[in-house]
Amino acid sequence: MKIIYCDHSWKEIWNQFVSANSLGSGFLQSWQWGEFYIQRNQEIYRLAVADAEGKILAVAQIIRMPLPMRKYYFYIPRGPITAKNESVELLDFLFNEIRNLALREKAIFIRLDPAWPPETAPAGLLKNAIIVGQVQPQQTLILDITKSEEELLAQMKSKCRYNIKVAQKHCVQIDEGEKYLDDFINLTKQTAERDEFISHGENYYRQMLITLAADGTMKLIVAKDGGKVIVANLVIFFGDWCVYLHGASDYEYRDQMAPYLLQWETIQLAQGYGKKYYDFWGVDEKKWPGVTRFKTGFAPEQKFTEYAGAYDLPLSGFWYRLYRLVRKK
Repeated sequence: MKIIYCDHSWKEIWNQFVSANSLGSGFLQSWQWGEFYIQRNQEIYRLAVADAEGKILAVAQIIRMPLPMRKYYFYIPRGPITAKNESVELLDFLFNEIRNLALREKAIFIRLDPAWPPETAPAGLLKNAIIVGQVQPQQTLILDITKSEEELLAQMKSKCRYNIKVAQKHCVQIDEGEKYLDDFINLTKQTAERDEFISHGENYYRQMLITLAADGTMKLIVAKDGGKVIVANLVIFFGDWCVYLHGASDYEYRDQMAPYLLQWETIQLAQGYGKKYYDFWGVDEKKWPGVTRFKTGFAPEQKFTEYAGAYDLPLSGFWYRLYRLVRKK
């Protein structure tokens, strides 16, 4: 086996491997997601493991994340990704190189947040790891959208189907385009204030859409009442997947039930693109009860998909303890 540091000539091969082998949507390990962080002036490392014939066996896209005092950590979102049925030795080989790279770049720890089911997380690799809970959602709801529209409607809660019809009766209009970015940002600020959560900054969303909409990986899809945008969602299209990544709404128009229609129209759009799965990107009945209730209305009998969670692999005991101490304050 050998390690390859992938340059831009590997983009197509990289994305094909990620799409074919990820246990989830894989978009956080996609080449395009790395380009988004490069546009944010962050260093990206793309490591692949290949066999003697050059066949890719594993990949890891790593973001060098800044910390105070000119320190860094390495973050591997929803990675690494290995070819199906590959050995634990492959992961050890890959992580030996990642550790060496992290030490050369003076990272104080490595954070991985893979799409591994809890029961398959490799105990050997994680024996000295620190569990840090969830960075990316630890549970999600995934729909099989190879089913017919009639089957998808039938599996919804009756209230969910009713709310879609309410929005249709209100003549809620669905549209898409980057021209609605300011509307999305304004709605995000309203939603964050209303629901008491911290959203990303305006520049984050702008750069994300500019970078990912260029090749159709991301779309901004909105619901409108007349000319006014009342719901706006950022949606990812990658491989066989459509992922509902971010959404925001105007509370004053809640009676129109536009979020339900917007989700349903997006599911149909994804079907039209030949996607197989629709990922609602995060459910948690205790932490996000309202959001989870909304999402599960589309498939109340579907079990949640669960991931192992995020882990830190400390490289500098002193600096990592200091980092954890500061984070607790």
